[in-house]
Amino acid sequence: MDQYLEQIVKAPPLAKFGGLAGAVVLITLINFFMFVSPVEDRIVNLASQQRSLDLQFAEKQEIAQNLNERRREMEVLEQKLAEALTELPESRDIEEILGQMNDIGQKVGLEISNVVPGTESNAEFFARIPIKMEVTGNYHEIARFFHEMSQMRRIVNVNDINLGGAAVANDKVRLKSTFMATTFRFLDSARMVAPNGQ
Repeated sequence: MDQYLEQIVKAPPLAKFGGLAGAVVLITLINFFMFVSPVEDRIVNLASQQRSLDLQFAEKQEIAQNLNERRREMEVLEQKLAEALTELPESRDIEEILGQMNDIGQKVGLEISNVVPGTESNAEFFARIPIKMEVTGNYHEIARFFHEMSQMRRIVNVNDINLGGAAVANDKVRLKSTFMATTFRFLDSARMVAPNGQ
């Protein structure tokens, strides 16, 4: 070892500085490739992951901000569906609708003498439920009965109205009226049929 030190001390200054510069360059290169380069690669990797996470966070934040708005829209749609199902329910509920018609008839002073529910027929997304009815009352009572039925929450159409059989009772002209009251119900997708039987 002493021998090497003597050679270095006796070496010309240019060789000393050249050797020292070479040693510094070699140590610098070793440090760069062993320590600095892997750390730089890791920094680039982490920066890329950070950008990806920032994008995901921004997307999720936008979804979260829109979530409350979507919930409000869903509540409005559910409320509209509930309202629509009162007008076009999923079940027949014939007894319920006949009870309502009977109440209306009593309220307006009409006598319901005959009620015959017909066979349900399916359309695209709804079913028709016909109910043949015969009532007795004066013209005004019959007209009020039809008006009150038009105010029901559930859809009821009245057609094929026949008035006749006029008779005087208690100083009033009483008429017999026959008509077809048709109500409807919503069909779920499993029971829907194509129009014209297709």
